[in-house]
Amino acid sequence: MVTMGISRTNHKFIDLYNSSGDRIRGELRYPERLKESPVIVICHSFMAFKDWGFFPYVADRLTEHDYVTLTFNFSHNGVEGDNDRITQFDRFARNTYSKELGDLRGVVDAVCTGEVGGGIIDRAKIILLGHSRGGGISILQTAEDERVKALVSWSAIGKFDRWTGHQKKQWRAQQYLPLAKDPGVSPLRLGIGLLNDIEQHLERFDLRRAASRISVPWLLLHGSADIIVPPDETKILWASSTSSLTELKLLDSVGHLYNAGTQNEDNYRTLDSIINITLMWLKEIIK
Repeated sequence: MVTMGISRTNHKFIDLYNSSGDRIRGELRYPERLKESPVIVICHSFMAFKDWGFFPYVADRLTEHDYVTLTFNFSHNGVEGDNDRITQFDRFARNTYSKELGDLRGVVDAVCTGEVGGGIIDRAKIILLGHSRGGGISILQTAEDERVKALVSWSAIGKFDRWTGHQKKQWRAQQYLPLAKDPGVSPLRLGIGLLNDIEQHLERFDLRRAASRISVPWLLLHGSADIIVPPDETKILWASSTSSLTELKLLDSVGHLYNAGTQNEDNYRTLDSIINITLMWLKEIIK
């Protein structure tokens, strides 16, 4: 168990805007003891948002151990403000990886200029933590941004191109790809902009290449029972890293959501163990 002191947590809601003027809704959590502390920027996964599932709990737990945490909604994830579901279906359909990278860079920019967390964030200690697709976006950002000083990947994807040739043919023909066969089940769809983005940026979106360029401390955690993103994807990322500062931990009998799709699954016991692993690792590398 982590033995760092427990602090009470303050909250502050923030609005940022990316270079295209799109709103990025965020939430800053920080210890009651006012001092400049390392910040953990948490990047949510596909079809999620800052207030989805376990993300608020994770942010609270990390802040209790004297980190500032910043959760945020990617500008095109389809969630309006602090709502608890995706309702902006057209905006969701216009999302791309390039948009998400631009959003994350804007968040890091705001931290570095002091627009977010001035006086309470140690801007020399910026940490990214990403889950699933958010893990992939965090990997790309870290590879391109020397301001990021540590990276934590939870069940990160190892590739962005995840569709078959048949799916892409359908996608191109319809100009969109539905996420459900029956639109009555889910109206969500991927727009043609995402496919174009993938095909136009093959080199930039190559996560193996990005992994080979990361030189800061990097912790990769992945469940051995993950059927959403197979653990082999994280193993490939780890093998692609050339840094001695990269550490891989595989978690026995753990799935993609860490038995934390709802708190009732195991009262966050599995999730707590993952948080504790992360905190112990951070304690060793962030001085």
